[in-house]
Amino acid sequence: MKSRTAVSAMALVCAMTMGLAACGQGDGKKTEGRPQSIAAATGNEATQQKLGLYTEAFNKLIDKNWGVPENFDKYQKLDIPSADATGSIYFPENITTLEQAIEKLNEGKALSGCAQSQRADAAVDKLIPQLEALLAQWKTLDPYFESRAYREDGLAKAKAAHPAVMTAYQGAVAGIGELDAALSEYQRARNAAQITALNKAGHAAEANLVDAMQKADHFTTAVMEDKAEEADRLLPGLVAATAKVREAEAAMASDAKNKSEFSSIADRLDSMVGSWRDYKQSKSDYERESIVDDYNRAIEEMGDVELPA
Repeated sequence: MKSRTAVSAMALVCAMTMGLAACGQGDGKKTEGRPQSIAAATGNEATQQKLGLYTEAFNKLIDKNWGVPENFDKYQKLDIPSADATGSIYFPENITTLEQAIEKLNEGKALSGCAQSQRADAAVDKLIPQLEALLAQWKTLDPYFESRAYREDGLAKAKAAHPAVMTAYQGAVAGIGELDAALSEYQRARNAAQITALNKAGHAAEANLVDAMQKADHFTTAVMEDKAEEADRLLPGLVAATAKVREAEAAMASDAKNKSEFSSIADRLDSMVGSWRDYKQSKSDYERESIVDDYNRAIEEMGDVELPA
């Protein structure tokens, strides 16, 4: 089953590139032409840079091949307490990626931010030592497994370290979840402000697109948190928002910018809806994972959309 954290932060990467804002009233900085509602949601340039670095780190931490949750799943499948030293054991780790993530978190932490970054800052303060504890375990055990030293001691070192490894993983996964929640809160506040600003500026099509992605975000969260009733409650809103995206796309000229992106994103959102309806019948985790995959692809395609300045 995919972690909920696999869906949240990529959309924030786009937000980091979309205009600079002042850190509240009376600080002497300009909003660089951005509506005040967005300025209030995103904070100043340093805050956006800070959240951008946190997002880069987060996406490394949840990488579907080498991220912490993925490696935790692989480690648990080794069943070290019951493992036999005569077999070949591959110890899951990605020291380089984890070091890079910690470096990005520290870079972001060093930047001064506004109130908008406080929750993420607090999450990062807790997460860094949790990740460092896991990194220390990886650095100790990787050469042990790589050199097959476990054949010499009958896995004694690995079995003795197992409780500490589990504690390190559990702390890191929990900390990543807290950062996920903080980044999602920031992203959602920015999206809500952007929808308001786009509508006020007469860009209804783009506002509807951002609104549909916002609804897809909340829907995916409910699905991955096993909140079926909440997902069912949110489903009609997502369906209606997706229909508005399709209407906007149909009204565009054949050579209009964003036309293909609107169509592709609507396809992804419709596929999410279809997967949920299939899940209601099959109860298969495959369908829930398909929702995550389609949402992530929709986010990637949002990166190609040219939104009004």
